[in-house]
Amino acid sequence: MKFVLFTLLALIIAINANPVYRSCKCKAVSNTVHFTFHSWDISSCTFCSCKDAAMANCEQACKSAVESYASTGCGKTIKGSKVKYAWDAGSCSSGISSTEYTCA
Repeated sequence: MKFVLFTLLALIIAINANPVYRSCKCKAVSNTVHFTFHSWDISSCTFCSCKDAAMANCEQACKSAVESYASTGCGKTIKGSKVKYAWDAGSCSSGISSTEYTCA
């Protein structure tokens, strides 16, 4: 019986990521092939739901980070390059923006 419960728990974790620990990750990616220019770990929480601020605001926090990154020149990226933001809030949400930002 214990083996079945352990196997079931391992399967749930493997399929749905870790339901106990969630994190919000952000990337500035190229606008065409989505090559990563820079990435950030925005926030994380333990035992939180998708309604928790750390997860619910992941996309907006990522958007703000990439806007700032673009306005300050995108590091060593060629001036005028275009970037988009990509976020991943674990099993809560993820995606790539349609909005492009030009590196200053």
